[in-house]
Amino acid sequence: MAWNGDMLLHAVEGVSRLVGNGVRHGLPARALVQELRLPLTASPTDAGAMAFDVRDLVPAFPDSEAAIRRREGPGLWHVAHLGARGTRFLPHEGRGKTVRAVLGPEPTL
Repeated sequence: MAWNGDMLLHAVEGVSRLVGNGVRHGLPARALVQELRLPLTASPTDAGAMAFDVRDLVPAFPDSEAAIRRREGPGLWHVAHLGARGTRFLPHEGRGKTVRAVLGPEPTL
């Protein structure tokens, strides 16, 4: 498996969409300024893919399955269109949620 130019561009575009969704939907209006954070992590998987996580402050995610399955909302639909597999989960501690997109490299010949 190898990451080529297109896959790198897809990863950058996907991360941009995840962060954009976090800004639009994951920062509560009444949060203190010092709380307004959207941590982003990128972790390689054993299969050679990359898992991109954006953690926000709002646990609610109306129609999450529809959004992740390409049926609702332009942000996550676009991430899925780039070839990413999306999930979301609540943290074990603290508040908010994590939205994850896993994007894999193209197989080499």
